[in-house]
Amino acid sequence: MNLRRILALFRKDVWYGSRNVIFVLAIAMPLLLSVVIGLLFGTLFSDKPKLGIYDEGTSQLTTALLADDFMIVQQYASQEALRAALDTGAVEVGLNLPTNFDADLQSGRPLELTLLVWGQSLISDRAIISATIADDILTLSGRETPVTVNTVLLGDRAALSWQARLLPLVVLMSVVIGGMMVPALSMVEEKQRRTLRALTVTPLTMAEVFLTKGALGVLLAVFSGAMTLTLNGGWGPQPALLLLVLSLGGALAAAFGVLLGALVKNVQTLFAVIKAMGILLYAPGLIALFPDAIPQWIARFFPTYYIMQPVLDISQKGAGLADIAFDLTILLIITAVVIAALGWRAEKLQVQEA
Repeated sequence: MNLRRILALFRKDVWYGSRNVIFVLAIAMPLLLSVVIGLLFGTLFSDKPKLGIYDEGTSQLTTALLADDFMIVQQYASQEALRAALDTGAVEVGLNLPTNFDADLQSGRPLELTLLVWGQSLISDRAIISATIADDILTLSGRETPVTVNTVLLGDRAALSWQARLLPLVVLMSVVIGGMMVPALSMVEEKQRRTLRALTVTPLTMAEVFLTKGALGVLLAVFSGAMTLTLNGGWGPQPALLLLVLSLGGALAAAFGVLLGALVKNVQTLFAVIKAMGILLYAPGLIALFPDAIPQWIARFFPTYYIMQPVLDISQKGAGLADIAFDLTILLIITAVVIAALGWRAEKLQVQEA
């Protein structure tokens, strides 16, 4: 294979393919789906609770609250500045700490704190801030509560929001559209325009054509999947491992897309086949939406499960390479089979188009 010829064809595919609606859709779909999900489930414009503090001394409570990363905490130089921030909604709750707060807390003397609340703040944000302040005060006082709260998770995914449940399906759709549909459509268009036959009279081989189309599909799949994870906060603790899974999943999607494009004769047939295969492609994501109603083992019969499940395990469960090794092995085997079929098809198509 000649790298120069492959790069030349790749540049041509990017230049002309970027004008295609499917190419644009592969880029824009993660953003569109993330916006729709955010609007449906009220998470698009949500933000961390915002707390403002005026500390007359140097209380340890201020330090503890500043360390809480699930809130935005801002210190103010005066009580007037804090009230001004509350009036404009810059913070949702204001806390004024007296000079001797820590000493009074340690001595056990009765204390009274007043929280100033912005009238348009969310009740959920007020509750989070109030509970956090109370918890940090209790920790600083060195006292133990007589009550222990144990959290019991019922069901495999009962604690996940609908947005979290939809994330695997959205990632799967992003990878499939970018990785499979773009190279498949490019292959079919090459055949319909007779440019594929024109390529065969050049030093380019059909294997190099397939590799170029597949490389574009892999890049689009990884880009779309990564954008989806970024927009939905789904990277989890191991982003490098997630990128590896997206790359392997993109390789499978791209290889299958090139094979599909090499077998189908026209665009109408291509879209008909993709439409008919929709349930096979997205079934694992749909099954994952209803963990209590549908046995989850059914999803293992669909090849795209081995793209989606490792992403889900890493993103939402913090899984490592050892935890997803079996699924990745199956994914590699399926990809190898599809690539072998591509090699057979490349030889046959080389003869047909020559």
